[in-house]
Formats: sequence, C-alpha cells, structure tokens
Amino acid sequence: MTSSPTASARHRALPAWPEGRPLRAWQREALEAVAGHSGASFLASATPAAGKTTFGLRVAYDMIASGRVERVVVAAPTTHICRQWSADAARYGLDLEPNRPNADGPEPRDRHGLAVTYQTIAAGPRTHARASRRPTLLIADEPHHMGDHAAWGTRAREAFGGAVFRLLLSGTPFRSDSSPIPWVTYDSDGVSIADFSYGYSRALLDGVCRPIAFHPYDGEMEWRADGRLRRATFEQVLPQAESARRLRTALDPEGDWMGEVLRAADARLSAVRADGHRDAGGLVVASDQEHARAIAARLAQVAGETPEIVMSDEPGASARIAAFSASTRRWLVSVLMVSEGVDIPRLRVGVYATAARTELFFRQVVGRFVRRTPAPARQMSYLLLPADERLKQLAFQIEEERRHAVELGAAEDGELVEPELLPERGAAGERFEALSSTAAELAGEIYSETTMQLFPTDDPPPKPAPAVGRPEPAAAEPEPETASAARRRLRAERSRLAALVASKTGEPHSAVHARINRATGVTSVGAATREQLEKGNELLVRELRR
Repeated sequence: MTSSPTASARHRALPAWPEGRPLRAWQREALEAVAGHSGASFLASATPAAGKTTFGLRVAYDMIASGRVERVVVAAPTTHICRQWSADAARYGLDLEPNRPNADGPEPRDRHGLAVTYQTIAAGPRTHARASRRPTLLIADEPHHMGDHAAWGTRAREAFGGAVFRLLLSGTPFRSDSSPIPWVTYDSDGVSIADFSYGYSRALLDGVCRPIAFHPYDGEMEWRADGRLRRATFEQVLPQAESARRLRTALDPEGDWMGEVLRAADARLSAVRADGHRDAGGLVVASDQEHARAIAARLAQVAGETPEIVMSDEPGASARIAAFSASTRRWLVSVLMVSEGVDIPRLRVGVYATAARTELFFRQVVGRFVRRTPAPARQMSYLLLPADERLKQLAFQIEEERRHAVELGAAEDGELVEPELLPERGAAGERFEALSSTAAELAGEIYSETTMQLFPTDDPPPKPAPAVGRPEPAAAEPEPETASAARRRLRAERSRLAALVASKTGEPHSAVHARINRATGVTSVGAATREQLEKGNELLVRELRR
C-alpha cells in the first residue's frame, strides 16, 4: 500500500515535547548515556515507578524526530501494558498502534509504530522482520519475559536482529538461570549488566518514589498432609514442602489469618484516607482466580464495599484497571495483572496473599505501591504479608536499600539472589488440607528509625470540606481522543455501517467491505489509515442515504 502525502507528512511531524512534562534528572542522564552509546543495544535498569515509560518514549521521540529511525516497536508482557504504552505515547504525539494482529501485516505509514506482546512477536517473527526493513527502534519492556519460553528469545532475535537500535527497559534486576535474554550481557554469576542503573535508594532521595513499610503477620497454622496433622508458626523451621503448606494454610481465604490481615489492611487504608489521601486505594495480590474471588468476597464483608477483581489479560481487564485507577473505590484484588507495568498511583496499602517467593515477583508487587502522587506531601505505603522467612528476607533487602539511602546516599543496589519458587496451590494429587489459622502482627515493622526520620509518615491533616454554597473546583478537561482510539472507533463504525448496507442490498458483509476497500485503495480494514477509514465510512453513509 502506498501512503498518501498527508499521512507521510503527519508521520514525520512531531509536536514540541510538552513543557508540562520535563524529564527527571535520572532520565536526562540516561538519555545522554544512550546518545553516547556505541552499540546497537542498551539496557536501562530503573526501579519501578521511576518513569521508565517516559524515558523510553523520549528516546523514541528523539530518534523519530532526528530521522535515525522511521518506526518504533514496543514489546511488552501483556496486551494491557501495550495499550498503556500507546496511551502514554499519544501524549507526546507518537502514534503507536496497540496489539495489532500479525495477520494484518505491517502497520500503515500514517502511524509511528506498534505496541505488541512478546507472544505476538514470537507467533509471527517474519512479519516483524519484514516490517523492520524500515529503520526501527525496538523498546523491550521488562525483557526478562523473552526468557519465559524457549522460543520467545530466539524469535525476538529473528524479528529484530536488524533493528537500528534496541532499548531494553527493566524495572527489576534479573538473572538468567536458563535461557539467556536477547541483547543482555551477564556477569559470571548470571546477573544482567545494565548500561544505566537507577536504584530504589536514589529514587527515594530524589523524591521520585514513596518509601514502603512492611508489616509481617505470624500466627499458628494447622494443616493435614499425607494423613499427618501438622501445626506450626512462621517462627519454626520446616522442610521446604511443609513450609509451602504452612504458607498456603495462612493464605486460605476462609482462615482466621486471612480475615485478621484483611481487617488490619482495611483499617490501615481508612487511616491513610483520614490523614489526607482521601482517594487512597488498596491492592490484594492473590494466587489464582478462585483464590481472588474468595478473598474479594471476604474483603467485601470487611470493607463494606465490593472490591474490583482483575485477572491477567481477561476481556475488559484494562478498562476495569483504568476505571479503578480514576475512581475512589477502596480495594482491588488481582492475579498477576498488576505485578508489573500497571500504573495506579493511588495505591497505598497492600496485602501479599500469594505463595510466590521469587525476588523478581516480590519487587514487582512492591513497585505497585511506591509511585508518588502530587498530594499529600508526605507519603508512606504499607504492605501486609505473611511472616514467612523468605518473604521477610525480601522485605528486609528493600529496607536495607532505604537505610542505604538514609545513611550513605548511594544509588547502587546489592547483589540479588534468586530463591526457590514454591507452588502456589500445590502439586496435582497432593493430599493437603488447610485446617485452621490464627494471625498476630509481629512486634515492630520492618523499617528503621532513621528511615522514618527522612521519610516521615505524618501526612498533612485533611483539608476541610468546601462550605455550603462554595463552588467545587472545576473538573479536569478530558484528554483528547488518541489516534489509535479514533481508528478503533472508525473501525467499529465501519462494521456497523457495512452491516446496515448489507441488510439493505442483500450483499454479504465481506462483499461490502471488499467494495469499500477497493474504493479507498486498501487491501483490508486493518491496513487502512485514519483518512481511508473516514472516507470509507462516508461512502457507506452515502449508500444508506440513497
């Protein structure tokens, strides 16, 4: 397909970078590091909530504006994160089509590129390799996902081996214990070597991230496995299998441990709201869908409000997350969906209700609570978790980074050790039954006095409610429709109009679409530019008016 002059001109032109969105100091430093980098691949490791997306989009903006590349492809773990990248890109004049199917072929030239999942790339590497014959920038968001499946990394190399530049953005330090991740360099211990790093310690000092306090809960758990009755607290040392069963007993949604922790979390959320963050929200990270629904039902009884439930990549998940983020609802219960890459800045209280104990996953969850909001001025987040020894160790490592920020002002993170992964729900055929549990918060939270002095939690008192008759502040102007959203609207309108024409003429729907495609000079609806979609819809409207 040959793009129209209008489409080509719009593709080359970019508006000025918004004055209201200046880069942070670390983003400017990283941008300079990219500019001075001699290789074709660059790994930037920045703590969750630091602003990796904005940094990546600024790299894309500069490379498009300078003519170094003609298109940008963002590779991300989920369709939701792809939609989020597309929406963020639109704020800077970059038109990235989210989740374009491989069957639709390369994107038309009236847009700047794509945002697609690693799975999509792996399913059609030749399609992406063909499109990347045009000078391409690849932005790989959380690139460790390319190691999730053996073929994903291989096919990503096939698809983007010829890219002009590859920017890899990681929110969590990661290691490669199996298949190496494309375009990443490792040290002798298998830990990735970043070309630029921005750690949690420095982010705290810069005021970019919130500090977080961890509240571990002990108790007595009782379970039966393989015909044997066991009873233990988290303080007792157990074999790995029994340790996993003890943790799963605590996380039983019907047990007293979970009930007590949910009550404590909801009380903490109420206190945060009363201290000035009136729309603060909470998040429970559950093990699986059944577990999430059971926890949500119990939490509804505690909070007096039905929580939002979101599962990974299920239909409507992105819309529900966006609606929750913009609302004042109290609680969200989720499985995987918010472990990384999801931006809900008002989250202040969390419950870690999953048996996953890898450092990567734990830090991703923590990252959901450290993104600052403009107000209140002083902010602390809180994560309630089982007093499992491994989870306490992970929490203590993050506390050590906070103490490092207070005492030394350094930005380097320590070496990370990947632990064993315990089963979430037990092995198939396992004879296990959670019987009962109690809960008791351990004396003392996992944070230091010096940390609290630097990052105090006493938020300013809530502002008084407006007096009667006093006008409320004007509502914020809605954001303009993005180009990708406009194309979705036009395609939906095209489908509706084609159905009406088919009903009127007796033609098959496919014949109506084929006729309009020929009239507008495209091979398919998916290959149409916005102007061609608008022209096609106008032709259908004219037919209906005859």
